[in-house]
Amino acid sequence: MKKIFLIMVMLTISFVLTAVAFAQESKDTEDFAAKITFDKTILDIGKVSKDSDNVNFEFSFANTGNAPLVLTYVHPSCSCIRLEYPREPIAPGDSSHIIAKLLPSTIHETSFKRNILVKSNAGKPVRLFIIGKIKP
Repeated sequence: MKKIFLIMVMLTISFVLTAVAFAQESKDTEDFAAKITFDKTILDIGKVSKDSDNVNFEFSFANTGNAPLVLTYVHPSCSCIRLEYPREPIAPGDSSHIIAKLLPSTIHETSFKRNILVKSNAGKPVRLFIIGKIKP
């Protein structure tokens, strides 16, 4: 009876140690990921004249993860916005920005709300919003 009890205790200890080691290994691999953090996701550019030149603005972001960040898809909701964004990986702890140029002459409504969809290897996509008013 003592042998069976001792074998059961040893198996239980072995099982627990294996489970703990596996959980730690899983946690270590999950922690190695990029994370994108924007300073702001909504930008109110105020009133802009319809016949004015391009309005330039930017969205700053940082890689707050511990793996390189790669922007895989950056796309505006309309052709009234032109974009420039980094094509190379952003190292952990580094920051960069997405530069946008709004073409007011192509917007036909007085109040507008446009967005930019940003996909990356950081997981969930992010939407950036540009709001404002067009003066005739």
